[in-house]
Amino acid sequence: MKSFRSTILLLILLGISVSVFGQKTDGTDGTIFVGHNFSFALKEPVGWVMDSEVARSQGLQAVLYPTGSSWKQAVVVMYARVIHKDEKQATIEKVISEDIDDFLRLSKESTVVDSPSLETRDKKKGISKVFYDGANKNYECVTFIDEPKVVVIIALSSRDKNEYEKSLPAFKTLVSSYFLFTPLVAP
Repeated sequence: MKSFRSTILLLILLGISVSVFGQKTDGTDGTIFVGHNFSFALKEPVGWVMDSEVARSQGLQAVLYPTGSSWKQAVVVMYARVIHKDEKQATIEKVISEDIDDFLRLSKESTVVDSPSLETRDKKKGISKVFYDGANKNYECVTFIDEPKVVVIIALSSRDKNEYEKSLPAFKTLVSSYFLFTPLVAP
């Protein structure tokens, strides 16, 4: 009787392990970024390289460029950075307003227009803007994601309009890969 129970238990465990190990992953792979008051994950789009070492040297959380290129030589790039909320910039609206004001001060030929919001993996609606730097002929799509103590900014940038437009789907993929990561221990 003891042997029969052991056999049944073994079959149940085998059945459970087969069903667990046979499941496909849900695509949560990516890179986790952790800093003071933030932690989030991003997954680079197919055909793009995420370079954390270069990002640190630039004061950014992530930089991305097309495979076969580099941060310095790429015609089009993407990056992620974090703005900490403070008394001056206590809300996402204030962060966006400051960013736009700083940008428009640089050139009278520059423009900023609204763009449709982009949804993140964790169903947040990122506020998107298109910046055109008239002086440098640079195109940039920027998505602002509101978190409790920071605003995460993900951007696509290029001085070539065609490359910019061709890279918009990859940018949307990058933004849609974003999700808030809650570590087991506070960073």
